[in-house]
Amino acid sequence: MNNFSDNYSACLTDYGDLLTVEDLAHIFMVSKKTIYKEMKSGKFGKPIQIGRAYLVPKVYIISRFFTAL
Repeated sequence: MNNFSDNYSACLTDYGDLLTVEDLAHIFMVSKKTIYKEMKSGKFGKPIQIGRAYLVPKVYIISRFFTAL
């Protein structure tokens, strides 16, 4: 991985294995509304739904957005 990926992957160590909408909004520096729109469009794969909460595995985010091309 390159330095950019290493820095962001290291920052994700502060989060649990499942990321909430709030976590994703903080990581990507956007609003929760934007995260919900992106979830609906499939950008975060198929989130896990527990009750009304949507959770995305951290492994998916790291492999999809923070790995070297």
